[in-house]
Amino acid sequence: MKNRIISILLAILMLASVMTLGACSENASDGSKETESTTATNTPASTGEGDTEQELSDLEQRMLIPDDLPDVKYDGKELRVLTNNGNQYIEEIYVEELTGDNCNDAVYNRNDRIEVRFDVKILCEGHDSPAGQPKVIAQAGTPDYHIVGLYDYQSYTPINAQALLNWYDTPHFNPEKPWHNKLANDDATVNGILYTVCSDLAITSMTYTHCVFTNLDLAQTFGFSAEDLYGFVKEGKWTIDFLDSTIASMYVDKNGNGKADNDDQYGFGYYICNPADVWYNAFGEKITGRDDSGNVTINFMSDKTVSIIEKLMKFHYENEGFKSLSAQYDEQTWFLNQKLVFAPMRFYAAFATLRDMDASYTMLPYPKWDEAQEHYYTNADDKFTVFGLPTPSYNEIDFIGVIYEALSAESYKTVYPVYYDVALKGRYSTDATTAEMVELIMAGRLFDFSFQFGEDVIQRIPYLIRDCLNDQDVNIASRYKKLEKALKKGMEKKFAKNYKLE
Repeated sequence: MKNRIISILLAILMLASVMTLGACSENASDGSKETESTTATNTPASTGEGDTEQELSDLEQRMLIPDDLPDVKYDGKELRVLTNNGNQYIEEIYVEELTGDNCNDAVYNRNDRIEVRFDVKILCEGHDSPAGQPKVIAQAGTPDYHIVGLYDYQSYTPINAQALLNWYDTPHFNPEKPWHNKLANDDATVNGILYTVCSDLAITSMTYTHCVFTNLDLAQTFGFSAEDLYGFVKEGKWTIDFLDSTIASMYVDKNGNGKADNDDQYGFGYYICNPADVWYNAFGEKITGRDDSGNVTINFMSDKTVSIIEKLMKFHYENEGFKSLSAQYDEQTWFLNQKLVFAPMRFYAAFATLRDMDASYTMLPYPKWDEAQEHYYTNADDKFTVFGLPTPSYNEIDFIGVIYEALSAESYKTVYPVYYDVALKGRYSTDATTAEMVELIMAGRLFDFSFQFGEDVIQRIPYLIRDCLNDQDVNIASRYKKLEKALKKGMEKKFAKNYKLE
């Protein structure tokens, strides 16, 4: 497979060096993070041979950031992790052997280094419903699994069961280190409590980030070069109105039967599911906030929210260039078959489905609400991994804290860069500006905390845009009003109890 060159452009991800890497297999998993720039305590020192920090590549600087963990041996002790079934989840934690695949081997070598350094064994099992297992483990009182990986949107299950420990009480957990996802963790912290944590060990928090994939070959047929599209983004002109007018002329009756059907080509299309959940954040809005006392507030309903659903309804149902697809992830197949110019998808598609794509493509951010909006925003699919500590883990918390921190640090240094290059740049995405677009998208992730309780006390509000679009119901204000009583009661009672706000 052809090699690719890393071109990492923003300090937020600390990768600017050039290196060549082979491709990952479709079954390898993915990882991510988003943090602030490293603090002074994380700044690597000079190498002493005339090499200063400025003379080192950012990748080399990553390797020099200390994890500040003790020099300790655990006599072969096992760290047992339970996570969701599926290769992309299990392989965040564990792979059985070296295969020659760069992503697989990066995970294997990471674990091998940690196992040798601390004399431990890292094990992982998949489960169809791990969210319910912390309660089972807590009731048993024995740490059959020390750490449980969860879908982010299912976090409420073990939290409501009061079956998880507070990560901030965990020895050696250092949330200020760059391998911890500060954006996600800060937003999920309530009253000094963080029940589920995200770090670079959760590769899915990167590869499940949403963006707009763009077929550059098809765009060119409509007069839009890659440079044009990048220019619109950089100049702040990439808005929902601009996209709406752009795709209107991109419908092509490929079979010549005079009606829009599945054999035709469209400007934009997707199955109205998870990608629809991004629009609200993309337009610069967040569902949850904090009041002056640090309590969680719900900030969803406003005049702008009404305008958002009205505009999106027209975009989805009154634009000839838009195609509503019939099944989840259909947009990946349609884009692969060059039947969509633009498609909202997760970065994961670049390293899975689109490995077989013959056309050149790139990734652009979701459009802004208008040109006055300062930044581009997105979020990650609500199925990215977060990690919880079942309450019996308290009895071995020092050991767990050391190995989890080591796994996160080593992922930041040696696994994440491999996945980043292969999964995000993509096999056929060869233009140099693609990496810059990816950085722009990653910097705008919001990780809205509401998704952790979206199916519970927050009453599906994170999915309300999606639900209205599917039902072709523009009356979002009335739908929200029907939820307010249950929302208020849940926040005041169940949520307050979970986070000791009473």
